[in-house]
Amino acid sequence: MKTQEELLKLDAKKLSEELSQLQNDLVRLEFSVKNGQAKDTHMLKETRKQIARIQTIINSPKA
Repeated sequence: MKTQEELLKLDAKKLSEELSQLQNDLVRLEFSVKNGQAKDTHMLKETRKQIARIQTIINSPKA
Protein backbone atom coordinates (compact mmCIF):
# COMPACT_ATOMS: atom_id res chain seq x y z
CA MET A 1 0.00 0.00 0.00
CA LYS A 2 1.23 3.44 -0.87
CA THR A 3 1.59 6.20 1.67
CA GLN A 4 -0.30 9.49 1.58
CA GLU A 5 2.78 11.33 0.31
CA GLU A 6 3.27 8.87 -2.53
CA LEU A 7 -0.38 9.18 -3.53
CA LEU A 8 -0.23 12.97 -3.56
CA LYS A 9 2.61 12.84 -6.09
CA LEU A 10 0.58 10.81 -8.59
CA ASP A 11 -1.42 12.41 -11.39
CA ALA A 12 -5.16 11.88 -11.88
CA LYS A 13 -4.74 9.06 -14.41
CA LYS A 14 -2.45 7.05 -12.13
CA LEU A 15 -4.78 7.64 -9.19
CA SER A 16 -7.72 6.35 -11.22
CA GLU A 17 -5.76 3.25 -12.20
CA GLU A 18 -4.75 2.64 -8.58
CA LEU A 19 -8.36 3.11 -7.48
CA SER A 20 -9.72 0.59 -9.98
CA GLN A 21 -7.02 -1.92 -9.02
CA LEU A 22 -7.87 -1.58 -5.33
CA GLN A 23 -11.59 -1.94 -6.03
CA ASN A 24 -10.91 -5.17 -7.92
CA ASP A 25 -8.73 -6.40 -5.07
CA LEU A 26 -11.48 -5.59 -2.59
CA VAL A 27 -14.03 -7.65 -4.53
CA ARG A 28 -11.63 -10.61 -4.66
CA LEU A 29 -10.86 -10.29 -0.94
CA GLU A 30 -14.54 -10.12 0.02
CA PHE A 31 -15.25 -13.18 -2.08
CA SER A 32 -12.42 -15.20 -0.56
CA VAL A 33 -13.39 -14.19 2.99
CA LYS A 34 -17.00 -15.22 2.43
CA ASN A 35 -15.83 -18.57 1.09
CA GLY A 36 -13.55 -19.08 4.07
CA GLN A 37 -10.38 -19.13 1.96
CA ALA A 38 -8.74 -15.90 3.14
CA LYS A 39 -6.50 -15.87 6.17
CA ASP A 40 -5.74 -12.15 6.11
CA THR A 41 -9.16 -10.64 6.74
CA HIS A 42 -7.54 -7.42 8.01
CA MET A 43 -6.73 -6.58 4.40
CA LEU A 44 -10.43 -5.79 3.81
CA LYS A 45 -10.25 -2.86 6.20
CA GLU A 46 -6.88 -1.69 4.88
CA THR A 47 -8.06 -1.84 1.27
CA ARG A 48 -11.22 0.13 2.07
CA LYS A 49 -9.13 2.79 3.83
CA GLN A 50 -6.75 3.04 0.87
CA ILE A 51 -9.71 3.43 -1.51
CA ALA A 52 -11.07 6.23 0.68
CA ARG A 53 -7.67 7.97 0.70
CA ILE A 54 -7.46 7.91 -3.08
CA GLN A 55 -11.05 9.13 -3.51
CA THR A 56 -10.34 11.98 -1.09
CA ILE A 57 -7.29 13.03 -3.10
CA ILE A 58 -9.19 12.82 -6.39
CA ASN A 59 -12.10 14.90 -5.06
CA SER A 60 -9.98 17.50 -3.27
CA PRO A 61 -9.66 20.91 -4.91
CA LYS A 62 -6.30 21.41 -6.54
CA ALA A 63 -4.21 24.32 -5.25
